[in-house]
Amino acid sequence: MNPKEIGAFLKQLRSEKGVTQEQLAEILGVSGRTVSRWETGRNLPDLSILVQISEYYQVDIKEILNGERRSGNMDNELKETLLKAADYSELEKQRAARTGNISFCIMFLVCAVVIVVQMLITGNLSLVIGETVSLSAGGVIYIFSAIRNGAWNGGLTKSTPKKDLIISLICVGIFSVVFCFILRKHMTTPQAVGIALCFFAVLSAAAFALLRGISYLSQRTADKLNDAG
Repeated sequence: MNPKEIGAFLKQLRSEKGVTQEQLAEILGVSGRTVSRWETGRNLPDLSILVQISEYYQVDIKEILNGERRSGNMDNELKETLLKAADYSELEKQRAARTGNISFCIMFLVCAVVIVVQMLITGNLSLVIGETVSLSAGGVIYIFSAIRNGAWNGGLTKSTPKKDLIISLICVGIFSVVFCFILRKHMTTPQAVGIALCFFAVLSAAAFALLRGISYLSQRTADKLNDAG
């Protein structure tokens, strides 16, 4: 199996079909650069994409792997087997990533609850702030490390600026209310409300920036994985 020959054959098939690299990329759900790398032999398509290419060009997968035409349409049984294998492989990756992320989220939430309870009981703000910073730093390091390795499943719904803003406001708002309640034990109500509002504004902005950063890096990682495929 010669990647250069496969690439040249893919380029020939695309030319015969009369589509550009960008048009083909849109059809297959990849980037134009990914198609270019296939056709130069620098990378090969993933198994699931290979099945789509075979159907789109109406050639046998064996022909693509051999880099030349040899037979008619792909055998249906072989196609179904390859599709099932690709689906199973993708399902296993998603399941493993989801399990790890759920476990991390549960651990993170438990630690956050413990910090809030400690703040309610002791009122030691310096200790609580230090623990919060440490917990947040650890969470950020974990998330961005997972993203770089393609193991972060960003959630059930697609991230958008509006959704990220709403999530940031709700989550930070809850902690701000608790924070204000604790501060009232050590100062006047106006002072506590003022500090809590500042806390809310700063942390909301930081949380929103973090969520957008996660969304951006997740998309970049997905594009790189597609390119590598």
